[in-house]
Amino acid sequence: MRKFIWLVVAAIAAFAMWAFAMRAGAFDGDPAEALARYGAAPSQFVEIDGTRLHYRDEGQGPVLVLLHGSRASLQQWDGWVAELGGRFRIVRVDGMGHGLSGPDGRNDSSAERQLLLLDKLFDHLGLQSFVLGGTSSGATVAVRYTAAHPERVEKLLLSTLPLRLPTRAKTAAMDRAVFWLHDTVLNSRATDLYWRTFLRSIYADPSRVTEEMITRYRILNTLPGQEERFQARLTSWRNTGGAKSDFDLAAKITVPTLIQWGAAGPVLPRELHCEIASAFTGTQVKMISYADLGHKLVMEDPVRTARDALAFIVDGAGGESCAPVAVETPQAG
Repeated sequence: MRKFIWLVVAAIAAFAMWAFAMRAGAFDGDPAEALARYGAAPSQFVEIDGTRLHYRDEGQGPVLVLLHGSRASLQQWDGWVAELGGRFRIVRVDGMGHGLSGPDGRNDSSAERQLLLLDKLFDHLGLQSFVLGGTSSGATVAVRYTAAHPERVEKLLLSTLPLRLPTRAKTAAMDRAVFWLHDTVLNSRATDLYWRTFLRSIYADPSRVTEEMITRYRILNTLPGQEERFQARLTSWRNTGGAKSDFDLAAKITVPTLIQWGAAGPVLPRELHCEIASAFTGTQVKMISYADLGHKLVMEDPVRTARDALAFIVDGAGGESCAPVAVETPQAG
């Protein structure tokens, strides 16, 4: 019995020491390792208005610009680049508070600042007009950019666009426990367990999550200052109207738009997709809903989603129009 008690005490002490090291940042991402893993060719870096941006500019032909989602990086589009690279010049960039892009030179986390940096990057690359694609929060940025610079965007490709948010995302109890442990007890997300749980919880088929993805998300999201930059951007978004403001902004879009939706994703359930499409009152929106894909659909099935996007870019083909969203009107008393 005494031996058992000592084993329990030793285990508690070991956990406490590990937790202290986690909270102190001992296992956070290493910038040198991140640069070596994810910053080699074809990656390039440029300083725009005091901010170092990490981007990739590959291929020849019509220009396709792709913007990644929250917690992700430009590698989110690797599958699309492999599928479409022979037909387009594809430009990708790590957004504010993500990947290998540095801290903002003006310590400005606003949406306006993000659009300014993007616009200056496009000037630097000599991009006059292009097809613009984005997924999740990157889709929101694509909507904002198109509303501000309609002369530059030829068509919009949007996936799991968060212009409306569910009252509560569907998260399994075990997943919630993992998130609580890391966010509350460890005050760190620098474990493979956290990012494996995060990715598997938003994939329709968790078996598609690879160890390479898990490692990349862990390293890039735990770089020094990365979480603080991400939270600052999120706070700025909330303080300036959040999803409602972005929903209203969509009415300014006039270019042809395709929305691809992962119907099996727990973050943005299928019942929201037609309501979100209804925000685009100035253009016709085509919608493709994938019953077997989740929130990360451009990673879950890059071949199918890229080919569907290609058909829309080239011929305006594919997808369906959503039925008008019913709006309840008050009854006369």
